[in-house]
Order: sequence, then structure tokens, then C-alpha cells
Amino acid sequence: MVFSVIGGDKRQIEAARHLRALGHEVSIFGLPDTDGLLSTDSVCSAVCGADAVVLPLPCSRDGMTVVTSLTHDVIFLQDILQCKPKFIFAGMIKKQFEDDLNAAGIPHCDYYNDSTLIYNNAVLTAESAIGLAVNGTDGSLYNSKALVIGYGRIGERLSEYLKALGAAVTATSRDKATLARIKANGCSAINTNDLKSYIADFDYIFNTAPSPLLDSFFFSHCKKDTFVCDLATDSGIDLAAASKHGINAAVYSGLPGKSSPKTAAVFITEVILENLNNITKTEDQ
Repeated sequence: MVFSVIGGDKRQIEAARHLRALGHEVSIFGLPDTDGLLSTDSVCSAVCGADAVVLPLPCSRDGMTVVTSLTHDVIFLQDILQCKPKFIFAGMIKKQFEDDLNAAGIPHCDYYNDSTLIYNNAVLTAESAIGLAVNGTDGSLYNSKALVIGYGRIGERLSEYLKALGAAVTATSRDKATLARIKANGCSAINTNDLKSYIADFDYIFNTAPSPLLDSFFFSHCKKDTFVCDLATDSGIDLAAASKHGINAAVYSGLPGKSSPKTAAVFITEVILENLNNITKTEDQ
């Protein structure tokens, strides 16, 4: 099988290496030159001859260009389509790109629709967030008060890990059933709508909600030594306001690509190869 791995972060490099180690032929484009991997000099030379093109997670933030975190390359999604790839794997495909793929008749798969990958990605993100909190402050998570905004897959895993490390954890949601689950899992629960009444209580704040919750009012009520970590895919944090109020805050989206790219890449390639295997079985029937 011939793969072309285009754009992305360290996960893409590790995915290319993993696929090559499994015996596949692999080329890269929109990534730094890497020992043992063939770098191509154009989009079409990358796409042509490949059985499958692998785009990153997320494949695009603006809906027009491929994410290229490690180079200054600008790769337009439309340029890839014009090269008529045989198959595209990509993560978090936006609706417009999905429509364009369907209109062009290009077979494709959003590998981030896989429930196992979503869960594993949440585990890696929560693990990395713990590391940031430990290394980014002079305090300890043990006996601290931690707030997790949002109780989706990442929020739930993160709350679990914080609690295991001895933090008093409060998590938020707007959903009554989720608030009940938070309490059942041994954490305190507050409605996200009431969040601003409790801000000053916490030593560590982790945001997983893709909405503009962390604004100037929020930071004006934080303790000055509060560590604020935004993990949301679409950031909900006003960094200028955080700086104005002297709060240690930063955006850390895409953590698996920074902290554990090798493991994250294995998870992604497993989904890709499983899908290809299923496609092959279907075609053989």
C-alpha cells in the first residue's frame, strides 16, 4: 500500500514512520524533511500514485488550507482535490470539504469519527494537561482545588485523573443528567451558567468548552496565582484579558500532537488501516 502523508504536526511524522515500519511505501509533503521518508516537491507529486492520502487532525482550521504546524507551506484543500486522489483520510472534516469531496466523487473517511480514537485522544489530552499543570506552577495538584469546565470525554477523563492525584475537583455542565454523573463520579458539580460565582475558589482551571467563557470578568475574579489551561478545540479564552489581570493562562489545543505524538499516531494509523481492511473485504465480496 502506498500512502502520502500531507501536512499536520508531529503526529503526521510519526504516522508516516509507523506506516513505513509496517511495510508500506510512504511519502510526505508539507512536513519537515525526515530521515527515511521520501519528501515530494508538490501537492500532485504527493497525491499521484498514492493509494491513500492522509491529512492531519484537524485537517483544516479555516476550511480552505491544510494545517501545517511544522512548516510554512500553504496547501489548499482544493489543490489536493484537483490532483484526484484515490482515497483521503482526514480528521475532523468540515462540512464544506465534505461536500467538495462528495461532489468530486473522491472516497474519503473522517478517522476522527471513530469512537475508540476519540476516547484515546481524550486520554492523551487529559494526561498531557496534568503534565502542564505540574510543570507550569510551583504548587501541587495534591490538596489543591481544581475546576474542569465542561464534562465531555476530555473533561471526564481529566476530572478522574485530578481526583486520583488528590485534588478536590469541581466540574461543570449545563445538562442536568451530566451534573448528576459528575456527582456520582465523586466530584463537585456546578452549572456552567453559574460559573462566575465560583471563580475565585480554584487553584487550577481547565477549560474544555468551545465557547467564550474565559473573559475579562472571569480573569478579574481569579486568584492571582491560578493556573488556567484552555484545552478546547475552538478556544474559549481571552488571552489579552488574562495578561491584563496577571493570570497564568495559555491555550493548549492539540496536546497529543505536542506531548505524545508517537502514541497518538499509532492510534490514528490503527483506525486508518482498519478502515482500509474493511473496504478491501467489502470489495472482495
